[in-house]
Amino acid sequence: MKEKEQKILDTSLPLFVEKGFHGTSTAEIAKTAGVATGTLFHYFKTKEDLIDRLYIYTKESILKAAQGDYDESKSFKENVKFLWLNFVNFGIEEPYKFNFIMTFHCSPYITSFTKGRIEEKFVDLLEVYKKGLKEDEIKPVYDELLMDYFWGNVLNTITHFEKNPEKRKKNNIELAFELFWDGISK
Repeated sequence: MKEKEQKILDTSLPLFVEKGFHGTSTAEIAKTAGVATGTLFHYFKTKEDLIDRLYIYTKESILKAAQGDYDESKSFKENVKFLWLNFVNFGIEEPYKFNFIMTFHCSPYITSFTKGRIEEKFVDLLEVYKKGLKEDEIKPVYDELLMDYFWGNVLNTITHFEKNPEKRKKNNIELAFELFWDGISK
């Protein structure tokens, strides 16, 4: 990625999160990024193209942060915890990226092609849970419900610690995971 393109993405991220799609103009993005409006349109033909690319960028960031191979030497629960903690920590440490994903996930500005392309990369995460089903460690639940439960718990945990930063302590994060685990384990 070119330096100016990265600068535009980094600049537009907080603007879209704080002001929304309609509240953020391309002129404001260009000015804040320190580039000419024409430069912005050189990299992104429309504001919708910028949102689409920003969605890929943020989703790839969270995927990279959450990646880690399944460790056969550890228990299934420890592997799930590792994955869960990676997502929670990403949301806490990268609030703009996480909030952008949550805000624009169902947005009509993200093309179905982009959603499909990036969501394919998240299928591997589901494989961790399929191991738990196979090993009879978690409740029998269909994939979409399990993933929605996972994301809902991650989102609520992040939101809780954003509202209560003084309570963001290891034992409370452990407690939040245990609440999640109790919901899916047999």
